[in-house]
Amino acid sequence: MKKSLLTIALFTALSGLAQSTQCTATTKAGNQCKTTAWNNSTLCWRHNPEYVKKPANPTVTCSATTKANADCKQKTSHPSGVCYHHRPKN
Repeated sequence: MKKSLLTIALFTALSGLAQSTQCTATTKAGNQCKTTAWNNSTLCWRHNPEYVKKPANPTVTCSATTKANADCKQKTSHPSGVCYHHRPKN
């Protein structure tokens, strides 16, 4: 019993150290933002003016051919330009 209480107390203390904070900005309605703030900041990604979205790979049509020797019509954003049907399985 003492061991389980000690474990719970230790877990509670450690989880308090790892807590992230709530964004301090306000929404258009005047309410506090409910999104979590990260990276030692008080603002979330939506309200942080320094946030830069990662560029997405452009979507292209698969460059492989099907078993019927026709062009594949699947779309992919994979850097290889080949859809998941035609990429080698690892």
